[in-house]
Amino acid sequence: MADPYVYPGSTVLKNKLDIRDVEQLAAIERAITTAKFLSPPPALDVTADGYRSLHRYIFEDVYDWAGDYRSVNIAKGNSFFCAPQFIAKQMNERFDVIRADDRILSRDSGTFAESLAEHVSELNAIHPFREGNGRTLQIWLQQMADAAGVPFELTRVPPQGWINASITSFAVGDTKPFETIILRAIGKG
Repeated sequence: MADPYVYPGSTVLKNKLDIRDVEQLAAIERAITTAKFLSPPPALDVTADGYRSLHRYIFEDVYDWAGDYRSVNIAKGNSFFCAPQFIAKQMNERFDVIRADDRILSRDSGTFAESLAEHVSELNAIHPFREGNGRTLQIWLQQMADAAGVPFELTRVPPQGWINASITSFAVGDTKPFETIILRAIGKG
């Protein structure tokens, strides 16, 4: 089945700017989303709908489908993320777990980091959007730290560290790399 998110005969995501070159789109998308990173995001809403709204906020200037769950299977290598027909259920269940997790409010940095690392890992495995999952997770993580009153600076983490943590958590279920990232971002690692 052809990917409805890309222009026919290409790997370029359909976009509001009608850019057909993958590198040009990546550069424009990066510029637009960086501006979103630097401005205040919408108020934190710890629900699946709130998470969708955050994705919409970040990508609405680039993609018509911003904030919509993906309708196609996607994979990293031979490992598939959550099948599209289960995304809504998995997201609702995950946010029920997040809201019930009082470790997120812990003043102990290790407990705080461990809790958020588990949730970030699970959200990463669901990978609800066609594009922009990592960036949405990063802003959500910042919002969660802000809500807990924990100083958080993701710029302390090298970009490759985030990518490696994403791969490790998805491939083998190890949340420790995300935990290390969170500790570093709060100045404890």
